[in-house]
Amino acid sequence: MSASTTDFAQKPHPKDLVLRRSFKAPRKLVFECLTTPKHLVHFWAPKPFTTHDCKVDLRPGGKWTYVFRSPDGQEHAAEHTYLEIEPPQRLVMTAGVPGPDGKPFFTIRQTITLEEKGNETALVFEAKVLEANPGSDPFLGGMAQGTNMTLDQLVAYIEAGAKG
Repeated sequence: MSASTTDFAQKPHPKDLVLRRSFKAPRKLVFECLTTPKHLVHFWAPKPFTTHDCKVDLRPGGKWTYVFRSPDGQEHAAEHTYLEIEPPQRLVMTAGVPGPDGKPFFTIRQTITLEEKGNETALVFEAKVLEANPGSDPFLGGMAQGTNMTLDQLVAYIEAGAKG
């Protein structure tokens, strides 16, 4: 990759992804789990990482910030900015992980859609890479696996009795 930002907003990126999950829970609870720090800290990180310092300002233009911590103590701050919020069916946000200079390694747009299916909720998670900067490869390279692990943890968290 070159030393400058590469813009993928209008073209495909090899790490763009669409994932699906089903939950045996009401849509309102799944939405609450995805938007409330008391829930997010229990599942929003691929194992064996953990999530700390989670704050949510749930409004268009509001921020969702948190810190990923690896088992060896390495930390990465993450920041999302909400673009659209349609409770309890849709969230659209941009996300990135800042590098040492404060500039994000990457910027992605995440769209989460929740649909009621009888007694279950269907989730569609879409990630679109908008910008890829130098240093983004390790993060984007693990995005599909990490997001799958995170969504698996959300399923387990809800099945274990997450309460709204």
